[in-house]
Amino acid sequence: MTTAVAFPGTATRTPTSHVSFGSLLRAEWIGLTSLRGTYAALIVGFALILLPAAAFSLVYGIDFAGASAAEQQEMLAWIPPAGMLAVNGAMFSVVVATIVGASIFAKEHSTGSLRTQLSAAPRRLPMFTAKAAVVTVATLVASLVAFALAFALAAVVYGAFEIPLALDDALVGVVVPIVGAALFTACTALFALGIAGLLRSETWTVTLVIAFLFVVPTILMTLPWAWGAEVSELLLGTTGQSLAFAANGVDAAYWTDLALTVGWAAVAFFGGAAIMNRRDA
Repeated sequence: MTTAVAFPGTATRTPTSHVSFGSLLRAEWIGLTSLRGTYAALIVGFALILLPAAAFSLVYGIDFAGASAAEQQEMLAWIPPAGMLAVNGAMFSVVVATIVGASIFAKEHSTGSLRTQLSAAPRRLPMFTAKAAVVTVATLVASLVAFALAFALAAVVYGAFEIPLALDDALVGVVVPIVGAALFTACTALFALGIAGLLRSETWTVTLVIAFLFVVPTILMTLPWAWGAEVSELLLGTTGQSLAFAANGVDAAYWTDLALTVGWAAVAFFGGAAIMNRRDA
């Protein structure tokens, strides 16, 4: 009679892939820069920021050059400084940022490449965070460069027509508008990414975000009740514009608008991340 001897089995472990956050950032950067639409949006965005600054400064310069000395002194009281002209294209940059923020997620979802990414990096929150970091930093840097170039262009045109640049307070006249417009652009891109995570549709995301930015505040302002205007002042489209066109510089109202702008972007991001964690890709 033989007795079967049981040998302890060797436990097998299912290999788990661990992808570092740095690798996710590199992958998202490659994904963003490999899209032809990104370069098209970048070119269009730069053009829509630079052209208004050049056009308005040229119009003011021609009018200033054709005026008498007395008229020129009067014109200096209402001609906008070059720093303000630099951010005239802020609304266009926001629209471009909306398209970029929506496409980095919704387009990948529609083409199925999002499933491929999740198979390589199953943890969804780090991947979504990497998308947010890449699109936010990219739009922030690109818009800063574009608005700075717009200021330089407006300053050159003003100088050619001998219009004083009025740089007595460069912080309020130049730095605050440019940085504010760039922050508005970057926060809008992050906001659009979060909404894309909720809706998973590029078309619907772009439509709803643009309506939320420009249409809803206007409708609320036209309501016959006081609360309509008060609510409108709290929306992303209004607070972001206040950052770009801060007439009083960095005061308490500016910090409030900055907190609300960042808050809107954060709420959309965390909402999109929460839905992405619960819903199938």
